[in-house]
Amino acid sequence: MGKDNSVPIDRRTVLIGGASAVAVGSIPNEASSANCAQPDCAGPELYTKGAVYMDPTYLDTFKDQYSQAKILRVHDIVHAKWRTKTDRDTKMKWGLYQKEVEPNPAKWGCTSQKGQIAYDNWDYFAADARFDLEKQPAEFGHPKNAMDPFDTTRVAKNLIEHLDEVVRIALWDYAVPITVCVGKRKHRHHGLTTEWQPTPHAGPNPNLRLTGLRILIDCPEGGWKGFAWWRTKVPSDHITRFAATWVVPGPPQQDDGQIIFIFNGLESVNGQSGPGGILQAVLQWQHNAWHVRSWYVRADFDPATFSTLPGPDAELLQAGLDQENRCYTKAISVAPGDTIEGIIEGGRDPGTGKFNYHCLVKAKNQQQDLVMKDIPELVYAVCAVESYDIKDRQKDYPANPIEITQIDLQVDPLSPVDIDWSTNRNVGHDFKTSSGDGGQTIEFKLRPQGGAPR
Repeated sequence: MGKDNSVPIDRRTVLIGGASAVAVGSIPNEASSANCAQPDCAGPELYTKGAVYMDPTYLDTFKDQYSQAKILRVHDIVHAKWRTKTDRDTKMKWGLYQKEVEPNPAKWGCTSQKGQIAYDNWDYFAADARFDLEKQPAEFGHPKNAMDPFDTTRVAKNLIEHLDEVVRIALWDYAVPITVCVGKRKHRHHGLTTEWQPTPHAGPNPNLRLTGLRILIDCPEGGWKGFAWWRTKVPSDHITRFAATWVVPGPPQQDDGQIIFIFNGLESVNGQSGPGGILQAVLQWQHNAWHVRSWYVRADFDPATFSTLPGPDAELLQAGLDQENRCYTKAISVAPGDTIEGIIEGGRDPGTGKFNYHCLVKAKNQQQDLVMKDIPELVYAVCAVESYDIKDRQKDYPANPIEITQIDLQVDPLSPVDIDWSTNRNVGHDFKTSSGDGGQTIEFKLRPQGGAPR
């Protein structure tokens, strides 16, 4: 394995890169957001929690590029890249034009090294953000938050489709200046809201004259810190089984009140059938103990409302899903060295066309099964280490590498012989993730700060 000598950058905070950014004030209540970030260039904290998108040089660069004075230049750039209305509709997407807008890496960070890392990794950062936003609903009630200010009845299937059309309208159609406000929240997903200025009326409004667009983004504090994912290739492919085995690792070297999840799971995208979600067999660390249970968590789950994990004896099955936008089985207490098996099975019912699944987690001759009926199709297979409130990367995780093995992924009509996992890069994550044995094994190896993986 090669060395990772890069400055650590958290890719989750690079969501709206390439738009002018405002780092003062607060995001309105509609965005369910924290106060906007206060960036500076002091110390490593900028690149472990604030990261690229809170870099003051980066913010100043794109604040200038997307200002009223220069927005026509950006308008010309996107028109040169996507010349026709058909190209605009089918090929122009958020994340694909920022490097043309600012081609000088030195202007992407407050040091030359940070700027080069941000620039070189931009394509990956953008793809990762799109991967996240695709799973979340675009549910906005006020006309100012509409995808299309000229026809507020149009609604996107998910947040990335919303964002793609918003930037097309702003940059390709009308050369509208953009500002961005950045906040943080304790969540696996980004938060995203857009606001048109002036505020449009409800319904079609062809006479509107736009003067600005605000993009309001919350960056996650916590989330997937090492992951591998595989997605169905075409709509006719359906995952029918995803099973994996792993061994409970030793405890973290210190207990800082952190939460750690290690799991295999299946995840959907948000679409016309309702909010997406993830069904998962989870080994979780909290309160100095390991437990396993099955979970289903929708993309619209709000951890601020339900800020604590349920106790080991608590259970909330699908009938109660709308109470918390999540459901779960009772937990099984486990200890280091115990073997865990997570099995998710199901698929499309040929009679009804609905997608039904169940998630079985086994440990210590016990098992807990969570049955989920008529949910959006699960199209992503995922293995991950997820964490929150990590204060010391080297001491708040188990010391040894974590391995998920005996992976069995079955797809109708044709299962992959070798599973071609996509894994997170070293930059911006606590773990280096790798796969082997034809995709039947995934390893998460803790990445030291700024150095080579152990």
